[in-house]
Amino acid sequence: MYNKYMTATSHALVSGAIVAAIPDPFVSLPLVFVSHFIMDAVPHWDFGTNWRDRSKSKTGAVAILDTIVGFTVTYFVFGGKVELPLLMLAMILGNLPDWLEAPYYIFFARQNQKAPAASAGFWELLTYKIYRIENLFHTKAEFPFGFFTQFATVAFFLLLLRRP
Repeated sequence: MYNKYMTATSHALVSGAIVAAIPDPFVSLPLVFVSHFIMDAVPHWDFGTNWRDRSKSKTGAVAILDTIVGFTVTYFVFGGKVELPLLMLAMILGNLPDWLEAPYYIFFARQNQKAPAASAGFWELLTYKIYRIENLFHTKAEFPFGFFTQFATVAFFLLLLRRP
């Protein structure tokens, strides 16, 4: 489901840190959304890197597991510091850009095809445009370097946003 994105766990943790540091949702939630694109601009590796080399079902299962782990870990780290509805909304909003691309991957993306065919229908073209717009912000790196840059990015935000 993911191509070259920070993991859902990374986005969830940073989203939790933002709402824990800035409890006003009118300030923190737009920052959560913007943080998604800032994080994706840092070269990184994740479970979706090289998704064309494996089946959609395996990629989807990994993406779902990553989301469950990310939301669970974030709940245990920030659940006592942030009201649950705000924390859940932040985690959802922090991952939303990647999820908006899911219909393209699920229904239309093919391992051996980089773009829709000339005869593609409306929905395929629409979902591909969403995919392309969101990919303007992405940079990826191969393992292990990309893993370390992702870890460092999350650590940076967690340290920056921690409250004394």
